[in-house]
Amino acid sequence: MKEAIHPGARYYGALTLPLYDTAVLNIAVPYGWGVPLSHERSMYDRLLSRRHLDIGVATGYFIRRTLRDHTGPQHITLMDLNENATRYAAEKLKRFDVVQTVGDALQPFPVRGPFDSIAMFHLLHCMPGTIAEKAIAFDHAIDVLAPGGVCFGASVTPAGRSLNPFGRAVLAGSNRSGALNNAHDDHDALRAEIEHRFTNTKIECHGVMTLWEARNPR
Repeated sequence: MKEAIHPGARYYGALTLPLYDTAVLNIAVPYGWGVPLSHERSMYDRLLSRRHLDIGVATGYFIRRTLRDHTGPQHITLMDLNENATRYAAEKLKRFDVVQTVGDALQPFPVRGPFDSIAMFHLLHCMPGTIAEKAIAFDHAIDVLAPGGVCFGASVTPAGRSLNPFGRAVLAGSNRSGALNNAHDDHDALRAEIEHRFTNTKIECHGVMTLWEARNPR
């Protein structure tokens, strides 16, 4: 039986995926969450490895942009609860060695590691539960992370932060619809969960979004 898809993963279909880059990355991220998209792009540019696992792939925008002029060998594993997303991104990346898998980040990952980089961009804020419950995803990432590898990502953590009117409207509407589940997600709580698991971390808050890179699991 196919695994049930929680609400945050249901919104990535044939009609919505082509709109994702514009609606989320070019509008919500800079104007709602207060983060220049270049901050996220630069993380992929620096940290994407030749053996990479992407979790919560959406359209694969960041990988596509980083590898747009790349011709060398590249192994990419795309993991998402919604196979529409992995199929869409894989088609855009078909010149590379791409593996698609359906999996829940709250369960042991159904992938073969180790991976030198693991990305969780715009994933945690879609997942159900508290920050502590969502952080189980880091434990499963550690299981397939290569020695010296990096786990990096970004998530909207608005609790206790000031949002502009557009951001408040997007946050309220997205949580009401189930597209996001992050009204109570807190930057300091997420930082604590990451630091509890990794000894080498860089964790920053830009606008109402937490961006992190983490190495050397404890």
